[in-house]
Amino acid sequence: MKIWKIIGASALALVPVLGCGGSSDLASSSTTDAGATADGPSPLSIALSDPETDFTQTKTITMDTFVVPAGGEVYMCQNFASPWADQVDIKTYSLQMSPGSHHMFAFYIANATDGAIEPCPNGGLQFGAFTFTSQQPQLTETFPATVGATIPQGTGFQLMAHYLNAGATDIEMTSVALTMYVAKPGAVTQHAGVMYLNNLAVMAPPGHSVSTDSYTLPQDVSIMSSASHMHHYGTNFVSTASSGQTLYTTTQWAEPPGKPYSPPLPLTSGTTISWSCTYDNTGGTLLSFGESALNNVMCISISVFFPVSDINNPVLGSSIEEAQ
Repeated sequence: MKIWKIIGASALALVPVLGCGGSSDLASSSTTDAGATADGPSPLSIALSDPETDFTQTKTITMDTFVVPAGGEVYMCQNFASPWADQVDIKTYSLQMSPGSHHMFAFYIANATDGAIEPCPNGGLQFGAFTFTSQQPQLTETFPATVGATIPQGTGFQLMAHYLNAGATDIEMTSVALTMYVAKPGAVTQHAGVMYLNNLAVMAPPGHSVSTDSYTLPQDVSIMSSASHMHHYGTNFVSTASSGQTLYTTTQWAEPPGKPYSPPLPLTSGTTISWSCTYDNTGGTLLSFGESALNNVMCISISVFFPVSDINNPVLGSSIEEAQ
């Protein structure tokens, strides 16, 4: 296990400052500003110039290396104690993962202690409070002004990584690293959460099928981004709001790009969100809900929003436990 620390908005490469099992102190380091285009600066360079961020508090937690066997699918988890003594607000999450991931989560764990990497419980079918997840190997998310994801005092993390290896040789995964940039005291007045809408009844019989579900908002929300989650054989996803907006649509089951909303999209309490997944199952057998990206199906609508009513559980929607 490694914990890293970043100081300064002009840094250009990460430097590890501590090995397994501890927490970091001050160190001079930086991060690669990849992804800038002719259209403007990259998300990471924007994060590194955010006026609400206190860069002396920024830290990265990194999973130990693990092997994905040839033709295999693994779900690996590792716990990390909170890198901070007090409650903090995250302004930016920035993820760097080795290629081959299907998704990752950073679950909240109350009173977590540093632990060894190990296979996830329940075959990876798990759930908990979180404010960051990714289906892409590199992702930087910065919250708008006055908004941040609150990490309560004493709350650590469980990083969960789901990897596939379709090749003929084993692959060692050397990097699942999540950097968290912390807000200056008093900068955050609205707290971010995730709307995680999980169709637990989804099934894909052989051939063409469409599965649809809906959820009614219990509060007003402002959506900052939306995305989807499907498995192999998924060919189309659509989520809509009863107020008339199409929140997200894609034909990609692997690494679907998120859709940012700037300014955030307001939806009022009582709005119904509907989402559907189309599957073209050429495998010849019925596929049911489950964690395997190859042998099960999922149909999930994901949106990052504010404000949350409970910083200890910043998730709206269904939980995996309901399926168990």
